[in-house]
Amino acid sequence: MVHRGEFYMGSGLLQPLTVIGLPLDQINFLVCQLTALFLGFYFRKNWSPQKISVVHRHALEMAVGFLLTFFCFGYQVIHVVLMGWLCYALILHAPRDKFHVLVFIFGMGYLCIMHIYRQYYDYGGYSLDITGPLMILTQKVTSIAFAMHDGMQKKDQDLNPDQKIMKIKTTPTVLEYFSYLFSFHNVMVGPTVFFNDYIKFIEGSDGSYQSPDKTPTEPNPEAAVREKLVVAAISGAVMVLAPLFIPVNYMTDEEFLYGTNWVYRNLYVLICVSLVRGKYYCAWKLGEAVNNAAGLGFNGYDDKGNAKWDLLNNVKIYELEVSNSLKVNIDCWNITTLVWLRRVIYDRVPPKYRTVSTFMVSALWHGFYPGYYICFTGAALCTVAARLMRRNVRPYFLDSPDKKAVYDAGTFFYTRFTNVYLASNFCLLELVPCLTLLWSLFFWIHLSAIGVIVYFTYLHPKKKSDTKERTEKSQ
Repeated sequence: MVHRGEFYMGSGLLQPLTVIGLPLDQINFLVCQLTALFLGFYFRKNWSPQKISVVHRHALEMAVGFLLTFFCFGYQVIHVVLMGWLCYALILHAPRDKFHVLVFIFGMGYLCIMHIYRQYYDYGGYSLDITGPLMILTQKVTSIAFAMHDGMQKKDQDLNPDQKIMKIKTTPTVLEYFSYLFSFHNVMVGPTVFFNDYIKFIEGSDGSYQSPDKTPTEPNPEAAVREKLVVAAISGAVMVLAPLFIPVNYMTDEEFLYGTNWVYRNLYVLICVSLVRGKYYCAWKLGEAVNNAAGLGFNGYDDKGNAKWDLLNNVKIYELEVSNSLKVNIDCWNITTLVWLRRVIYDRVPPKYRTVSTFMVSALWHGFYPGYYICFTGAALCTVAARLMRRNVRPYFLDSPDKKAVYDAGTFFYTRFTNVYLASNFCLLELVPCLTLLWSLFFWIHLSAIGVIVYFTYLHPKKKSDTKERTEKSQ
């Protein structure tokens, strides 16, 4: 029986290691990821497509992934199996014109129920549970369903270029399907790989076992793995040390909210939330490294003939931290999830609903804490405002390098503060703390975005022809 506050169901075998100060769930997760890392190198070297059959590679992926998931999450692994089977049944037997939508509704519904279950038994807790793998699973099963619908029910002229590449023309076998869901280097934390890319990796047709000039020399992921492990280690250190000096909880303290000035509060949020990103950098870079070690993530060669291992890169840290555009900032964060949202939502709904529907599905995918919805509704609002600013204001700054530098500096400043202002809701999660903090910041990002939208939409709408003419003169 599950009791509130006693939620973690993983193996207790490593309980003695908690003397190092880490909770058991994090120890189990790290051990599983490190096991997957070393098994990945072995898998690539000794279980390559040249040495064993594709069927054996699928079977090994599925078996090892299941065992690691069972070790880390205990009996909760049944949810991955059950959700996987039920979605596969819909793929096989649901009406051909609606099966992709039904898989999406069921998959998201199952995940939402598990989020609610988690919030009831572990409200505000951070112990690991099966909702993490289920979030990745939801992306996998829905992307398969939509790709199959594109490949089996639509004509090529009705597909965009990306959909033509990702379409699936035949139903995956049970072994292929569950190998994809349980792939041992991908099941814990992703990043999500899409089905066609995964099958190419399993079959060895992705080029990861062949050099550009067809010589026996294979592109080697070891350099990429080392680089990503270093970044993960540094990010992990930031994750551990930052709360000791700049704790998140201080943002809800009365002294902070009522005893400091507005500028100080904004600067504290800027530094604190920026450092919180370290835990995401750590998890994602470790996940990328584990996948690369197994040979998954090869993405061809650059202009100099160097192998690129960035197919599953989930965050572009430098580009995100120095971006002067909200769009670039968003595009550099949780990249594979953005691709998934684009493929199953953004490209499928009418243009006028794209931004709002994409952000709302993203919020549902994360769970039901109010902070998620405050964050994503704010992000949708700021995205619309940023587009209007770029369309109506930016052309006036393009006729000289100095003026453009001023514009870029302003957008850099605004992007930095918008990012942490919105992401603070991800840190606090609960409704009252989130709204209290935003109130102490005078809702300045929300109000500025609303002001931009009202001004350029109702008070001073600019014709597209005027903007185009101004842009052409500046070029």
